[in-house]
Amino acid sequence: MKKIILILLPLIILLSVFGCAPDTKELSSKNQALQKKVSDLEQQLKTAKEQSENEQITLYYVKETYTDFYLVPELRTVRRQPDMPKLAMEELIKGPSDKSLESLIPEDTKVNSVKVKDFIAYPDFSSEITRLSVGGKGEALILASIANTLIKFPEIEKVQILIDGKQAETLAGHYDISKPIGRNDTVLLLNTNTSA
Repeated sequence: MKKIILILLPLIILLSVFGCAPDTKELSSKNQALQKKVSDLEQQLKTAKEQSENEQITLYYVKETYTDFYLVPELRTVRRQPDMPKLAMEELIKGPSDKSLESLIPEDTKVNSVKVKDFIAYPDFSSEITRLSVGGKGEALILASIANTLIKFPEIEKVQILIDGKQAETLAGHYDISKPIGRNDTVLLLNTNTSA
């Protein structure tokens, strides 16, 4: 009897191991489903990381109409940086993506810094910003373009423009910039497809 048990026991063990083993097709299917879930989760993580690294900023550029010149907002997605107001000024100077808009700020203007203290932004530009050939309306649009762009940041309520680290009286001789300026909505073109 012991001999029969010794012979049958390994057979029973083999049958139970291989007889109860899951189907390899089923395992393969489950493995593929699991790999797809992992891939989907990795893609979601990558997308979330990219979104957390990017930020949308609003820049204000000049648009000419049949009757006048106005500012219109342009949304731009940029990589988030510690000094977002400075990046916004650099992007503003680069010019608009939309070819129907234009920037009146000279292209060779440099942004030395943008400091924020007590809800006032102090954008410090190189002297090239004063090399303007604009009238009073053009200067007003430049000032509003700078102020409106910076005041979109929640920590900024007013803007004091500096030129090479110093306060200036004016950019082009028409407007006093020796004191902080606020947002100017009077020069905005209404009924645009981008929210201001």
